[in-house]
Amino acid sequence: MFIPLVDILRCVRPHADTWLVASIERADERFIIEGTLGCPTCLAEYPIRSGVVYFTDRAMTTPPTAPNESDAMRLAAALDLTEPRMIAVFHGAWAAHSQFVRGVSPSQLLLLNPPEGMASGDGMSVLVSEVAPFAQGSIDAVALDAPVSDALFASLRASLRRNARVLSPVATPVPDGFTELARDEEVWVARLDDAAIVSAPIMPTRRLSS
Repeated sequence: MFIPLVDILRCVRPHADTWLVASIERADERFIIEGTLGCPTCLAEYPIRSGVVYFTDRAMTTPPTAPNESDAMRLAAALDLTEPRMIAVFHGAWAAHSQFVRGVSPSQLLLLNPPEGMASGDGMSVLVSEVAPFAQGSIDAVALDAPVSDALFASLRASLRRNARVLSPVATPVPDGFTELARDEEVWVARLDDAAIVSAPIMPTRRLSS
């Protein structure tokens, strides 16, 4: 888990939006390899094992997907991943193309429930969770894989910043509150409308311990 991104992670239990405290057992440069994220409100603990953050004990498996440079280029272009400060979430099978995306984009990538065997590193952070464990207004772009539960979509939507882009398979309707920008036979791309943005309180910066 990329240490600077711990700032945007939140406890997934049902209480006020709460930052997490990182206890680091082993790190490699700026990535946490082994450690724990703890919630100061409910005392929940989320383990980090081999660089992967686990917000659930349930297996959130995604079928293996072969990396594809063409799909990666389409992702980077459709989501407009042009800035190093941008943060994008690749959900499910889309995460398989993340290494190719990093070859053409400087943005940080959060891989949510990716295919088995994917690892954190080189601008990519792997998380396993039933909902999106991100602060409100912290994410610039999302690539959604199907299926997506109502709880996962609601939490991802709340995490989106102004003008955030979402890419999704065409079988999923464009949700209310989004303006469609483009569509082909496989996916659509939409932008979050300003009126749909959820305001969030300002939260303290995360704390690290080792």
